[in-house]
Amino acid sequence: MKVSVVGATAYTSRELLRLLARHPGADLVHLGGRREENPCISDVFTSLRGICDMQVLGMGLEDAREKPDVAFFALPHGVSQQHVPAYLASGVRCIDLSADYRFDDMGVYETWYQKHEDPENVGRAAYGIPELFRERIASADLVANPGCYPTGVVIALAPLIGADLIEPGDIIVDAKSGVSGRGNKPNEGSMFCECNEDVRAYGVAGHRHEPEMEHALALLGAEGVDVTFTPHLVPLDRGILSTIFVRLKRAADDEQLAQLLAEFYAGEPFVRVLPVGEQPRTKDVAFTNYCDVAATVRKGDRAVVTAAIDNLMKGASSQAVQNMNVMFGLDETMGLL
Repeated sequence: MKVSVVGATAYTSRELLRLLARHPGADLVHLGGRREENPCISDVFTSLRGICDMQVLGMGLEDAREKPDVAFFALPHGVSQQHVPAYLASGVRCIDLSADYRFDDMGVYETWYQKHEDPENVGRAAYGIPELFRERIASADLVANPGCYPTGVVIALAPLIGADLIEPGDIIVDAKSGVSGRGNKPNEGSMFCECNEDVRAYGVAGHRHEPEMEHALALLGAEGVDVTFTPHLVPLDRGILSTIFVRLKRAADDEQLAQLLAEFYAGEPFVRVLPVGEQPRTKDVAFTNYCDVAATVRKGDRAVVTAAIDNLMKGASSQAVQNMNVMFGLDETMGLL
């Protein structure tokens, strides 16, 4: 497959290029960016020296040395929608890592982001969690790669939603993320002296990943979903740990919850259900496409469900490559193990 990466100088793009460079089915034909000097990507990310030394050019199809079969868009929200339509119109399948195509309801998108300039293509996008929406992704020409926080939360809750075991209107999510989730733009709040030896909550009055979680759970068939979500910034480079509090509709114990999770994800190469008594750790999923999950019953009618992912990998780049594999009928693990 001929591959284009548009927005090649983002943190997520560094991971994406590292994966694509070793992917046996991918041939990079274009790196697009917004830097006027058109640098070599290995000068931007020196860890890519000798791995990918391509020049970063413009973001249009005319800048590619060959027409790509698939294009990844690692652009800010509101910018992807300016470029995706031209690629789609030329027959290029697209995977967007921004939020521009994640919502069917434009009112929700525009409430949390901005006015959408490409509403006609929104309905054709598949929501890109392969473990849950594989069939739709396989036939799609546009995939909306999920946000990092929703990825772990939705994977963790999907088996309980599917079994009608929890109250969808009473979900509380407490999640901690590493600083790389803020991106690589200069930001005082991301400086070492501000983040080191510190933990803080943010988006407490409302975070835009909250409606995305509700939307994704509704896609799984849940009705009346109400998520209360609070993210926290912790002094890590990478990783997300989500702790999810839910109310059970009927009695269950730890072994039953573990069995439910294990049966739901049987055969899934990138979801690991932990044994009773063990909890996910960000160290165990760092630099991988894994999502580790566990569930514990509390006070009889409540459960605590936990999930850990690497925010730059399963929360962004490696999940995007997994989606590409599904779209083109490849082994889903290709380039990811």
